Amino acid sequence: MKSILIVDDDVTLLNILSSILEKQQFKIYKSTSVQAALKLLEGNTVDAICSDFNMRDGTGLELLEKLRQQNISTPFMLMSGNDDSRLEHEAKRLGGSFCCKTDYELIRKIKDMANTKEKQ
Repeated sequence: MKSILIVDDDVTLLNILSSILEKQQFKIYKSTSVQAALKLLEGNTVDAICSDFNMRDGTGLELLEKLRQQNISTPFMLMSGNDDSRLEHEAKRLGGSFCCKTDYELIRKIKDMANTKEKQ
């Protein structure tokens, strides 16, 4: 079973995404902050990470950057409520991808990322 870490301080959205993906046979790890996500990843390996951009204790870009500094190359999708080309550029620069939370294909893109990328 493929596993996905979802990081978002909006608990409602976190639970909705988790519920949808669990019903599609993914193991879901949830985190509401950058620091909690980093701690969770110390003891767990996931196939993909999907993180909100703006959270109370930092940003998804900061999380992505810290992971890459630790040589963790897990596929990473940055999400935001705004379709921002700057965020997309920064995510790609760090080896991640970007998707607006309002994109009707968000769930498909998360599933594809988890299913088609090899763990490195």
